Amino acid sequence: MTELERAIRRLRRKHTVPRLVYRYVSGRPITGRDGYPYLSRGAGRLAGWQRQVIRLSVPATAALAVAQPEQVGSLVGSAALVAGWRARRRFTMRRFNREYVTPTLAALAPAMGLQTGVRLHVDPTLGNLTPRLAKPLSPAEVAVRAWYGERVEPVIRWLPDQAQRAAWAIQRKAEPVTSRLAVFRRPTDPDKGPRIELVADTPYLTKEQRHLVSSIIGSKIPVSDLVESWHQVGPRVTATWTVRKRPPARVGVDQVAEHLPRLAEWEFYIGQGAGDQPVILSLRDDSPHIAVSAGTGAGKSVLAELVAVQVLARGGRVVILDRKGSHRWALGLAGVDYCTRPAQMHDALVRLAALADERNTLALHEPEDWDCGPRVLVIAEELNATIGQLVNFWAEVRGKGDPKRSPAVSALADLLFMGRSAKVNVLAIAQMLTARAIGGPEARENFGIRCLARYTANNWKMLVPEAAMPRASRTLGRWQVVIGGQATEVQVAYLSAADARRLACPRSSGTSQVSGLSSPAGDFLTLRQAIDAGVIPWKLDAAKKRLQRKVGEVPTPRGKSGNADLYARADLARWAGSETGERISQ
Repeated sequence: MTELERAIRRLRRKHTVPRLVYRYVSGRPITGRDGYPYLSRGAGRLAGWQRQVIRLSVPATAALAVAQPEQVGSLVGSAALVAGWRARRRFTMRRFNREYVTPTLAALAPAMGLQTGVRLHVDPTLGNLTPRLAKPLSPAEVAVRAWYGERVEPVIRWLPDQAQRAAWAIQRKAEPVTSRLAVFRRPTDPDKGPRIELVADTPYLTKEQRHLVSSIIGSKIPVSDLVESWHQVGPRVTATWTVRKRPPARVGVDQVAEHLPRLAEWEFYIGQGAGDQPVILSLRDDSPHIAVSAGTGAGKSVLAELVAVQVLARGGRVVILDRKGSHRWALGLAGVDYCTRPAQMHDALVRLAALADERNTLALHEPEDWDCGPRVLVIAEELNATIGQLVNFWAEVRGKGDPKRSPAVSALADLLFMGRSAKVNVLAIAQMLTARAIGGPEARENFGIRCLARYTANNWKMLVPEAAMPRASRTLGRWQVVIGGQATEVQVAYLSAADARRLACPRSSGTSQVSGLSSPAGDFLTLRQAIDAGVIPWKLDAAKKRLQRKVGEVPTPRGKSGNADLYARADLARWAGSETGERISQ
């Protein structure tokens, strides 16, 4: 037997009747060659299951037409509707691919050094890609569509709408039963949604190639603010671009009141992140100090107010260094030292450094879990101007033999270096937090939590060069919180003055039993400080007797400084004036 005869016999054996029937029924190519996969389809080819459905449905339809001719019309009509819908969808996708996918692939293949083996999928529901393809309507077309929407579409949509409502009602009724079946369902990818997917038949792409691919995708497919991810494990490279999830547009006092009872003493809720997830800062785990840098009107004082309220609600103390009066909500609150003058700021910083040093000294002889006392939060507003004022103040009052550097600036640096164990935390606010504004580059490195809003490229590179810079948002209250080089977009909770005061003093009495340092020239004074400042005209023993006997408009204690009660300056002045008025009338 010749070689040719053997080849013919093998060919005849290959195309036997049972094999042809098997190929026809299973959806494989009739010729016997390797076809495309059963589930996925190739370029211009049907998938195996699609060929199988067509091959089996055509004979079945023909047999049904012979057996029951009266049902052929309904089947033909249904098939025509399906074919029309598929043709319209195919036409739309053909136009979509011609506009977006084909030109992008033509630009991508040379950029990656591949002439073949590049596949790109662009979801038509992504952004406004499909509406961009729509052509403007003429006035006649607008009128016809309006007439159709008012007269025809309500009639056509009535039955489907009723069926959908009935289905929803059945789902609500069956929910007690169907909810128990959730344990058998496999979890789905929460990030699954409209996306752009690129698959390249190459095991690796360099950083320059990936950057070039991203640039081409961004320029050829007009969808902004996408999140890019690359997967290069395996024989192929896969890239995905998904829509960035955004925080909610507004967060208010309800969310703050909801999360506040759940937090530890060192944790602080500041707002909601992407996917409406709460964002919580830890002054024990993340960083003992917070840097806030933003332009004018971005909400720096709102963020500081939110943290301060939580400190006060837990019995802590807040020292505010604010020359311009951005925190009027805190005036008169127990546990707040409001310093508005350079002299007050100077004295407060020096005393706070002494307090931190004392706490750290005591901690040496105490157990590991020893609590050194209430937390003290120092809010340093507008550091770009405050540091200069402190330096100028010290230059005016410095005496012979005093150090050249301002003790207040040195005290602020000491707090940044040793404040964590002493539970003295600094929240520094500046439009641009330069090293000069905080007292040196070493001091600035102590801010492990850095919050930025309405930032410029220079400001971002100066404060967080290790994190990729996202586009700045115009939404009021939208911040980027950077911890360990990871930026998190947050919608910071907004509190009105009334909400802040109510959360800061949850007790009806309005008093807060805290220990701390109160400025003699501040808004809260002890009796001795009030006598030294001339607020009340009596001696200390006489003032105590008047308090015991409740003579006049006796002031209510607002807090503690050591063992002495603190009183508001306005209350003391009113008390002194009321008793003087009573004596004159008598």
